[in-house]
Amino acid sequence: MKQILLIFTYVLSLNLAIGQDEKEQVWRVWYMKPVQGKAQNLEKGLKDHVAKHHGEDQWPEYYYDVLSGPNYGSLMGWSGPHTWKAFDERVRSQADVDHWNRYVAPYVDNSSTGTDFLVFHPELSHRDPNRGAWPPIFHLSWNYTGPGTGTDYMEVAKAGANAKRRTRSENYHHIYHVASGSNPDAWLYEYPVSSMEELKKSTGVGGGGGWEKVYGKEKAEKMQKTYQRVVRWRMREIIKERKELSSPQPAMNET
Repeated sequence: MKQILLIFTYVLSLNLAIGQDEKEQVWRVWYMKPVQGKAQNLEKGLKDHVAKHHGEDQWPEYYYDVLSGPNYGSLMGWSGPHTWKAFDERVRSQADVDHWNRYVAPYVDNSSTGTDFLVFHPELSHRDPNRGAWPPIFHLSWNYTGPGTGTDYMEVAKAGANAKRRTRSENYHHIYHVASGSNPDAWLYEYPVSSMEELKKSTGVGGGGGWEKVYGKEKAEKMQKTYQRVVRWRMREIIKERKELSSPQPAMNET
């Protein structure tokens, strides 16, 4: 009987691991600040590089203009969705490396902030079920939390997403946490919008997202206090797609 139970436990654990791996979405993100006066050279080299080495069925890279925040004037790069295993198995060709070093790297300011790895959390997100194509603009809200506060933050984030669903909010968002990078205690709210005018959905100052209507005043105030306690500071930025510099995009409901 013990042997049967052990086999059952092993199979169940394996199935859970496979299921988690299938749902895993890891993104690599980075900023590229052009050397003074060399923005056109950078974009020309990057466009050619992506066309040659990040096209259909190749390792994807997507680029955006940063329109606000401390990284204004830079390009923001995203690559994903991947699994951790995919990063292990990826082998860049020498032609890829050589082309980057010759036509892209010389025009990138070395003061770049480096690379972050983000993990997407669908259970904390409020996604638009009808959106197919990627929107041209994203409003990013970085929440920098204190060490050891991840559980509290996730509880509040999950309640917020649930409140939006129950009130049928059209202020959709995706949530990621920084698994590794310069700010490993950070969380990212990503708001997809089709125009700058739509930004008003995600730039309000009231907060709460309908919490009081769904949970009542007492619980809503408790969650607000938890959020204020765990979030040390925030940074927001607007990014706009540069489709001509990017890999072909899959449908948004596939990511």
